[in-house]
Amino acid sequence: AILEIDLERGVLSIAGERPATLPAPVEKVAVHINERFAGRFRRVVSLPDDIDPNLVDAKYTDGVLRISIARKQSALPRRITIQ
Repeated sequence: AILEIDLERGVLSIAGERPATLPAPVEKVAVHINERFAGRFRRVVSLPDDIDPNLVDAKYTDGVLRISIARKQSALPRRITIQ
């Protein structure tokens, strides 16, 4: 699979293309039903305002795409001690 990941103004876009896995055309082979999706695809996800665009990590392993996006330090909750 060919993948392209973009992050712009709080919107994560994932686009790609999955090649067809059909056998080469041979006179004695006929495919009646193909249940696998092939072709171009695009997914768009709106992200919250408190993400850090500099701390994005993407890994593609064994057919699984994993994207990790960190939050800004100022947005993380913190405990306040009472004096």
